[in-house]
Amino acid sequence: MTLRAAPLALLVLAAALVLCGLLAPIRYVFLASELLIAILYASSLNLLMGYGGMLSFGHAAYYALAAYASALITTRLGWPLGVAMAVGPLVGALGALVFGFFIVRADRGEHATFLMLTLAFSQLVFAMLYKWYDITRGDDGISGLEPIGMLGQPRHYFYFVLGVVAICQYLLWRIKSSPFGVTLRAMRDNRMRAAFLGLAVWRTQLLAFVIAGAFAGVAGVLFAYFSGTVSPQMADWTASARPFLANTMGGVQSFWGPVVGVLLLELVDTQVARYSEHSLLFVGVLSIGVGLLMPRGIMGLRVRLPRMFRR
Repeated sequence: MTLRAAPLALLVLAAALVLCGLLAPIRYVFLASELLIAILYASSLNLLMGYGGMLSFGHAAYYALAAYASALITTRLGWPLGVAMAVGPLVGALGALVFGFFIVRADRGEHATFLMLTLAFSQLVFAMLYKWYDITRGDDGISGLEPIGMLGQPRHYFYFVLGVVAICQYLLWRIKSSPFGVTLRAMRDNRMRAAFLGLAVWRTQLLAFVIAGAFAGVAGVLFAYFSGTVSPQMADWTASARPFLANTMGGVQSFWGPVVGVLLLELVDTQVARYSEHSLLFVGVLSIGVGLLMPRGIMGLRVRLPRMFRR
């Protein structure tokens, strides 16, 4: 896509989403809200994976911490909805700061070690949410999370989600295009060389953790009031696998990779599940195929296909 065509495509997409909220049947409005939240969730992980080269399999920890914090503030403390929605991402960022401090300090450039550490901290959050029944209600979760006022209408909540996700995506794009994003890519390509150049590798990675955790927290809060309930499964490893697969299939080194990955996974879930109950098996086969044939994901074909035709 050329630079001139990109704004036009975004304008068409925005118009289509606005019309979806006005004219589409209510089930498609719910589906669009869910997809927008999933895109923001996967895009927050892309900051770590695609731009920082940090393979995280525990991103659901910050997603769930923010959702639970917001839910507890409204149900236990009775604070206004706006305050609860603002505090949730801050709790997600705080969790990312605490976990990232230990994960980044223990990182020696080995992806397997980094991956297992993120998974371990995520499962720690899952165990806490599952066992701390007096506060989190355990496996029952916290229900009754309903937006009030105008947001109580599904179409109005869809527009709210659309606006929040659009702002967050724009901020993520600006962050990835900033000198901070360039520093992350330099460390991803050659961490040792970046350290020799005087770049603060540890602090930059930790800051990336905090930023990604904050945006994951925004997605968690949006989903909590979209679904009306939160449960410990939001912090389980399967909740981290979904955005991880979306990034790897769509393309981790592309800003639009998570968007393509989320839409592809949703297409598989909705269409394959209509004809077979083994949709997860199809997702696994598709992931293997993309990993073997398209190591840079689907968005990597933008570069690969023109080269093949030129040859």
